[in-house]
Amino acid sequence: MPEVGIENEIREYLQQGYTPKQVIDTGYKKSTVYKVYQTVKSYVAPVNRPEWVVENIRPWPLRCLPGEQVSISFALKNTSERDMYLYRVGVRSEWMKDPYKWFAQEVRDLLKPNQRRLVTILLPVPQDTTLGEYETLFGVEILYLPADDYGQAMQTQWSEPVIFHVKHPPRGTKVFISHSTEDMQIVRELAKRLENFGVEAIIAEDIPEPGVVLEEKFKAKIRESTIFLALFTEDSIRSKWVILETEYAQSIGKPLIPLKEKSLRLESPIEWVEFSRYEEPDSIFQKVMEAIKRTQPTVSPLGVFLGVAVLAFLTAWIFGGSE
Repeated sequence: MPEVGIENEIREYLQQGYTPKQVIDTGYKKSTVYKVYQTVKSYVAPVNRPEWVVENIRPWPLRCLPGEQVSISFALKNTSERDMYLYRVGVRSEWMKDPYKWFAQEVRDLLKPNQRRLVTILLPVPQDTTLGEYETLFGVEILYLPADDYGQAMQTQWSEPVIFHVKHPPRGTKVFISHSTEDMQIVRELAKRLENFGVEAIIAEDIPEPGVVLEEKFKAKIRESTIFLALFTEDSIRSKWVILETEYAQSIGKPLIPLKEKSLRLESPIEWVEFSRYEEPDSIFQKVMEAIKRTQPTVSPLGVFLGVAVLAFLTAWIFGGSE
């Protein structure tokens, strides 16, 4: 488990001059990139922003399923020193196939400096939209007054992106994924699909907590989870952190999903969920989801005792003699 979290990695890219889109294209989650971008944009991006802001977006976070529609309310504030004639206000999202399409309503209102206007837009999500994260922009068609030039036309301006989640509602299930950093690509693909279906994936190094002792950090995250998923590969069975995390999970009776690479030879009476790193990420995800459905957190003292015993046996088989 590295000390430098994913947010620090993203921050370094942005400070080197990469745009958020370029960072996203390297494989980072859109929501995480824009979260970090908000903290560094004042000195990594050119000052060329519209003289208005969108505030108090509701609901937040923006989330719904394909085929549904969401009523988005927000306050539009005039941050310029001029009057702003507001003709239309709308929303455009990345899932829209037509880049010029947006859902807008006529407002025909005059906003004085520092004035706000409450707006509500009904945004439908097409049935064929793929689950995931989508950059979404708020747009205005405006004219600043007094006009600089005679006959000055209306102009359309866009906000910086926010993230709209086309995902299943949260299920209340939190899966701690224990892994080697060498297997991060598998972990990220799995985590993305779990979150699309409302399952929260906990990857400890992605959650920065400066000053916290690493061992105490992962223990807290395991306690917070409802299921412990151990990714067993040639790299992970030699990982100090996977050993410590598994041993701790066994000590508190955390329900376990052992996800083992097929090529890994381990003798154990425990039933594995087997996968190949060459199979499609969707296939691995389906196997994990089936295991999640079968795995029910145990609350009885006997269940906790049996869970500890099984995990202890599993750990002894896998990590016996490992130092």
